[in-house]
Amino acid sequence: MLKTRHMRSAALAAGALALTLPAAADYHSKRGYDGYGGRGHGEGIVLHADADFSGESIRLNGAEPDLSRFRFNDRVSSISLRSGAWEVCTDANFRGRCEVIDGNVARLNEYRLNDNISSVRPVSRRGDWRGHPGDREDWQGGRGARGGLVLFADSELRGPSIEIGEDVPDLNAYRFNDKASSFLVTRGTWQVCEHANYRGRCEIISGGEGDLKPIRMNDNISSVRRFHGRW
Repeated sequence: MLKTRHMRSAALAAGALALTLPAAADYHSKRGYDGYGGRGHGEGIVLHADADFSGESIRLNGAEPDLSRFRFNDRVSSISLRSGAWEVCTDANFRGRCEVIDGNVARLNEYRLNDNISSVRPVSRRGDWRGHPGDREDWQGGRGARGGLVLFADSELRGPSIEIGEDVPDLNAYRFNDKASSFLVTRGTWQVCEHANYRGRCEIISGGEGDLKPIRMNDNISSVRRFHGRW
């Protein structure tokens, strides 16, 4: 009878432990590729504790605002992706400096994010962030063809960027409010406004590229929408 009671208590304890583990992640402690980088199976993003996709790893299929609950805060040194693009941030709740990863990264030093990631989330399909400096040839070569308008944080089409393909009433949703300094129009005509919901002073930009200083909109755009020749 004592043995049966002990086994039942052990089973209940194991069940309670299982409930405390986050259900949205898989853990792997063995060294090496862990079966996820490059040719591995699964979906989402895999965070590796060491460079070159080695060390302990965790796979996530959705947004995670605080990696501390996985004991993986400020521990990521490489990333392998199984689907989509992901935003990674230095602070919890997607705050601090954020970058977008759209491919496998063997060493996060190139992003200055080694052991410095606290939250991650998939990139919304409505926008397409670029963590590396923007480049005119990249966008005109086809990477930005599906959107219509690309806003860059720095002049001369450089710095982090966002690709826009539909009306955006508030760029705060993409952490790009009052950040744009240059633009590239790949399709259509666009209205850019200094306040959310298309309020304040607005300007029209169409085919081509340029800096926003000449139209006094540098670091001063909060909403964007397609222009159809009226309003």
